[in-house]
Amino acid sequence: MKKLQTVIATSLLAAVPLALPAQSTNQTTIQDVKQAGKNAVTTAGNYTEQQIKQLDKAADKQFRELGRKLDDLKAKAKTQTGQARADMDRKTAEAQKKLDDLKPKLKELKKATTNAWAQAKSAFDSGIKDIEQAFQ
Repeated sequence: MKKLQTVIATSLLAAVPLALPAQSTNQTTIQDVKQAGKNAVTTAGNYTEQQIKQLDKAADKQFRELGRKLDDLKAKAKTQTGQARADMDRKTAEAQKKLDDLKPKLKELKKATTNAWAQAKSAFDSGIKDIEQAFQ
């Protein structure tokens, strides 16, 4: 969220001089400044939406990769016997539960508005870390 605020503030500050006439004898009006601010907010909003879409794709990819890892682990467990198999079955069951718990967080991340997205991303990242620990 802090990054988003920084991007918007920077965009606003950078856009104001661009909207003002260069080397002009005309005075800048409050309307000029307001328009420059509106343009900066629109640009920052569009940039933020693009970033969110890219991060959503990356989260999807991460989720699919974890699913593949789990499938590989299950296949490996089937080749084991005795205590090793029991340990791997326990580990795969734990990882499956965590992956199942993560799925709603991924859906929430995709549905989140720009304002709520940072919080949803944080919850998803926490779930990813939790699952990765289950694979270790």
